[in-house]
Amino acid sequence: MTDRAIRIDSRFNRIAAVIVWSLAALAVITAVWSSDAKLAWVYAAAPLAALLGWMALWRPCVVVSDRGVRIENVSHDVDVPWEALVHVDTARALTLHTPSGSFTAWSAPAPGVFTTMMGNAKARREASAAGGDARPSDRMGTDSGNAALVVRETWRSRLDAGQVELGVADETPVTRHWHVTFLAASIVLAAASVALIIVTG
Repeated sequence: MTDRAIRIDSRFNRIAAVIVWSLAALAVITAVWSSDAKLAWVYAAAPLAALLGWMALWRPCVVVSDRGVRIENVSHDVDVPWEALVHVDTARALTLHTPSGSFTAWSAPAPGVFTTMMGNAKARREASAAGGDARPSDRMGTDSGNAALVVRETWRSRLDAGQVELGVADETPVTRHWHVTFLAASIVLAAASVALIIVTG
């Protein structure tokens, strides 16, 4: 079976990442242009900002495939097989509930008050996917709603097709992968930034 993957990103986070990268680049250009030794800390802080922008804003996403759902967060990834999934919630963010625990997607937070008040014209499809009346965080056009809709529709279609083994959730492992290299690099760059501020200050 071909593993057809659907990646759901946060458009807001992507835009924010580009802004962070632009500011980091501008800081480096300013430091180079000024030739001020007191700005040496920028050469460590700018890469740190760029790395954190990628880790916290650009990279996080929800990937739905034939194998299950992968949540790519800032510090780690979580792979939830369809057999382990027991409930999908969007109260505060897209959250996948399994016997092993609940796993929240950094890239799919619930909408704020303004977005909630806006409503959505596609409520019927959302309500159908949610199995009842859709709450504001289930609505399409929101980060949590967009991700939840894909997860729920895929999960339901696979259940209807008999492609998910039932009764094995308790014994189906959910795996977590930590981003040790990225976290270590962030710590090193942060320490270098502080050290350069102290030395040149």
